[in-house]
Amino acid sequence: MNTYQDETRNGFEKTLGWLRQWACARSYGLGSKLPWDPQFLVESLSDSTIYMAYYTVSHLLHGPPIDGSTVGPLGITAEQMTDEMWEYIFANGAFPSPSPISQDKLDRMKAEFSYFYPMDIRSSGKDLIPNHLTFCIYVHAALFGEEHWPKSMRANGHLMLNGEKMSKSTGNSLTLKDALVKFGADATRVTLADAGDSIEDANFEESTANAAILRLHTLIEWCTEVVANQGQLRRGARDELIWDRIFENEINEAIEQAYRAYDQSLYKDALKFGFYQLLSARDLYQLATASEGGMHAELALRFIRVQALLLTPIAPHVAEHLWSTVLGETSSSVQTARFPEVSAPVDRATTDAAIYVRSKVKDIRDAELTFAKKKAKGKGAAGGFDPSKPKACKVWVARTFPAWQEDAVAVVRSAWNGAEHKVDDAKVKQQLVERGLIKDKRYMPFIAQLKKRIALAGVDDALNRTVAFNEVDTLAAAMPYIKRSLGMDDIEALYADDAEKAVEGAPGYQEHIVAAAEPGNPGIVLFNTTE
Repeated sequence: MNTYQDETRNGFEKTLGWLRQWACARSYGLGSKLPWDPQFLVESLSDSTIYMAYYTVSHLLHGPPIDGSTVGPLGITAEQMTDEMWEYIFANGAFPSPSPISQDKLDRMKAEFSYFYPMDIRSSGKDLIPNHLTFCIYVHAALFGEEHWPKSMRANGHLMLNGEKMSKSTGNSLTLKDALVKFGADATRVTLADAGDSIEDANFEESTANAAILRLHTLIEWCTEVVANQGQLRRGARDELIWDRIFENEINEAIEQAYRAYDQSLYKDALKFGFYQLLSARDLYQLATASEGGMHAELALRFIRVQALLLTPIAPHVAEHLWSTVLGETSSSVQTARFPEVSAPVDRATTDAAIYVRSKVKDIRDAELTFAKKKAKGKGAAGGFDPSKPKACKVWVARTFPAWQEDAVAVVRSAWNGAEHKVDDAKVKQQLVERGLIKDKRYMPFIAQLKKRIALAGVDDALNRTVAFNEVDTLAAAMPYIKRSLGMDDIEALYADDAEKAVEGAPGYQEHIVAAAEPGNPGIVLFNTTE
C-alpha cells in the first residue's frame, strides 16, 4: 500500500504492534451487536471503517433524503438486504436462491462496487493513524479479498493560520465559512493547496490568499484581453522564434509535472508547476517576443486552454469562467473535459537552453552591479567601466572543457561507489597521486563542486560534460530580448578561442571582467562603447 511518506508507514507499523491485544468487542457503548452473541458489541472503531464500501451503492438504496426514510431508485428495502445479498455484492458470493431481489438489481450494485473498489486513496489526518485508519486496514483485510484492499492512504498534518496554531482563545482562528466570505472560494482553495501536503502541519497564510485573489483576477483579465484581440497576434509558423519553441516546451513540461503532482496528491507542487511556473513562462514569452512581432496567436490561446484545465481541480470557478466565458466552450463544462495532453515530448535541450538564456542575463546583470558597487565606493579605476554610460558586452563561449577538468571528471567517475551512492575520497586521492596531479591546486576545489552537483542532480547528470544545444546560436536567437533586458547597445556571442585576438583588436575597452569560459558557462566581457 502506498503511504506516500515514510513517517506515515512508520506510524502504521508502530500502531500494529501496539494494537496486538486490542479488544475487538465490548458489552456496552457504541457499536453493532455480534450476530452470534448479541450481549457483545463490535468495537465502534472497527465497525465504522468500511462505510466507504457502502458509499458505492448507497445512492441506489436511499431517497433522497439519504436517511433511510425513503426507498431508493432500485426499490429495495432494508429488510431485503440480508447478509447473503451483501456477500454477493462485496465478496463474489453465490447468488442467493430464492432471492427477494432480482439478479439484475444486485448486479448493478455489484458493478458499482467493483468500479470504485479498491479505493485509490483514503486521505485523513495524522492523528487518526493510531485508530481509525489502522482499523480501516484491519477490517478491509478481514472482510474483503486482497484485490479490494486500499491502494493508498495519505495522512496529512493539521492546519496552522499565519504560521501559528489555530486557537479561539488567542483569536488566531478562521472558519471555512469566514475564509469563503473573506477571500472567495477559489482563492481559499489556492491557499489551501499552497499550504503544504506533507504529514507536517500545513500553514494557511492570509497574505497568500490576498495575493491569490489578485493573481486569479489578473489572469482572467489577461486571458479576456488576449482572446478579444487575438486578431492582432502574430500568425504563421508557431516555432518561428526561439521563444515560441521555449514557451510550447514549457507548456508541455507544466502538463507533465502537474499530472505527476496531482497523481501523488501533491497539490502544492501541482499549483507550483501548473499555475505559478506556467504564469512565469507566459510572462517571459510575452516580454521576450514584444519586439519580434509579439506572441503567436495559437500558443497564446493554447496557454489559456491548458491553464484552465490545470487549474480545474484547485480553482474550479475561475477555470470554468476561462473555459466557457473566455474561450467560448459552452457545449460542455471544464469539469468534463479531459486533462490536457502534451503537443510533443518535453525536449530537455530546449529546457536547458531556456535556463541558459535566463542565467546569462542574470550573470551579465550581476557583473554590472559589481562594477556599480565599486564605483559607488570609489574603488573603480579611473576611466574604468561605468554601467551608467553607453555599454556593450561580449560573451565568450568555450568549444571544449579544459583538459584538466576532463581529468578531474575521470578521477571522480572512477572513484564513484555505486553501492553506497557516494564518491570514495580515498580513491580520489589515490587517483590524483597516481596521475601526478595531487599538488595541482585546481583539482580539489573543482572535485568538491562536482560532488555537490552529484548530490543535487545525480551522478549521471553531474558528470555529463556535454551541452545539448548550440550556445552561440541560442544566444544569437535570444539577443533582442537580452539586449532589451539589460539596456545594452550591443551584445555579441563569440567562441572563446577567438577572444584573445578580438580583445586586442577591439577599440573602446576600458575595463572588463572575464569569467573562465567552459561549455555552458561562458566568459563575460563588459565595456563602454565609444562615440
